[in-house]
Amino acid sequence: MTTFGTLTENGLTDVREIKQSDLQRCTFTILVADHYREDGSCKCNDKAHRAMMIKEWEYTQEDFKGIPLKS
Repeated sequence: MTTFGTLTENGLTDVREIKQSDLQRCTFTILVADHYREDGSCKCNDKAHRAMMIKEWEYTQEDFKGIPLKS
C-alpha cells in the first residue's frame, strides 16, 4: 500500500491508501491520489481528467493512444 495525505503541524490528514498494484496498472504510474478512483482504477480514460492531464501535466493526446475513453 502507498499512503497519500496532507502533512500538517498536527500530523497527516486526508489520508488515503492505494494498492501499489493499482498504481502500477496505470499506464503512467501517476503518484497523485486523485488520479485513482475508489475502486483503484486510474482516470486516464475519463474525458475531463484526461483534459486536465494534457493542460496541467503536459501530457499530449498522443500519450493516450490505446486508452479508450470511458463512456
